[in-house]
Amino acid sequence: MKATKELLVFILAESSLELVPRELWGHPSVAKHASSKGKKAGELLLDRSYHHSAMLRLKDNGKRGRPDIVHFSLLEATSSPLYMGGWIDVYVHTIVDEAVHLGRSVRLPKSYFRFEGLIEKLFEERKVLSPDGSTLLEIRSQSLKELISEIRPSITIGLSRMGKRNDFGGVAKELFMHEKPAFVVGGFPRGHFCMNTSLNFDELYSCHELPLEAHVVIARIVYEFEKLLMI
Repeated sequence: MKATKELLVFILAESSLELVPRELWGHPSVAKHASSKGKKAGELLLDRSYHHSAMLRLKDNGKRGRPDIVHFSLLEATSSPLYMGGWIDVYVHTIVDEAVHLGRSVRLPKSYFRFEGLIEKLFEERKVLSPDGSTLLEIRSQSLKELISEIRPSITIGLSRMGKRNDFGGVAKELFMHEKPAFVVGGFPRGHFCMNTSLNFDELYSCHELPLEAHVVIARIVYEFEKLLMI
């Protein structure tokens, strides 16, 4: 087993997590939703369940408005022995180039509606603190390139159906060979990483012929890595 506690970095990239953009604030579906929640339109998470008709005018709308994917993915990562043991750092890069930094031992709400409220608060206040003053969540304006430059991983591996064929165990073994490896999964419902994202990868792998959901890919990689650590 490796001695360092700074073992693995996980980034959920191009994630469908953002507030309703200004150009949609006046749309009837957005205004109705905001009124029902007693909030301003710009304080709401963009969510296709409520804002589908408004989103049709947005660029890359097929990749946007799915905060539930981020919720599922983060629960998968932070509920693992790897995270609870302090062996993995977790980040969310959003499709509008903001980055959420998770502190160690963060316990996220299992309820989506509580998660939604937490993230809306995070966008407003930019930081969520624990009762003792430590940072649980922080959001920064940061591109994926800037985030990776700050983290400085020894290798960055992207996972996509467009990559070279490998299996989950093979990817985990390659990650395990490095002192501070990072793996990147897309946090969007369909499509592929954009070119600017892919340029940040040292390797791009496909682990299955089926288009697996993000939380499934995360679970498989984390499990295979845990087996190598024997935890």
